[in-house]
Amino acid sequence: MKKILALAVVVALAAGCTKDPTLADRMEGDWLVNDITASGQITILGTSVPLIANDKSITSTSTFTMIQEPNSATYSVDAVLEVSAGTTFDFPWQQSGSGTWETIPGNGIAPDSVYLVTDSSTTKYEVLNLLDNDVRLRTLTAVDFQGQGINLLLEMGFARQ
Repeated sequence: MKKILALAVVVALAAGCTKDPTLADRMEGDWLVNDITASGQITILGTSVPLIANDKSITSTSTFTMIQEPNSATYSVDAVLEVSAGTTFDFPWQQSGSGTWETIPGNGIAPDSVYLVTDSSTTKYEVLNLLDNDVRLRTLTAVDFQGQGINLLLEMGFARQ
């Protein structure tokens, strides 16, 4: 009986000493892109028109991989977006690259953030939802669309591979 009690105390102490995973620990891994949405405004014949895009198809090779040691990120997204901006049309969208990443915990005051740093830019992603096998990120991104520079609010969903 004493051995069982002593073992229970040791297990309880060990469980109490386990470190909670950090935001970076939770974000690290291979993520499959499974959802893309975007919204913004575009000017057509002098009139501001809402632009809304939803994924129509995303290839199974569309992934983000984030590793802490060494700090690296690689990504490749290949999708067809269904865009509505006065009319509806399909828009092929591809992005790929590599760089480094870091997380900034919001500590309950602000949203958690992930920064992706590449040779050409730094992109801040706000963490909207983070579960063990599911994450949703949002960023404001500038794109060239039919000769117009527009700002899109882009959201992407991921499933852990």
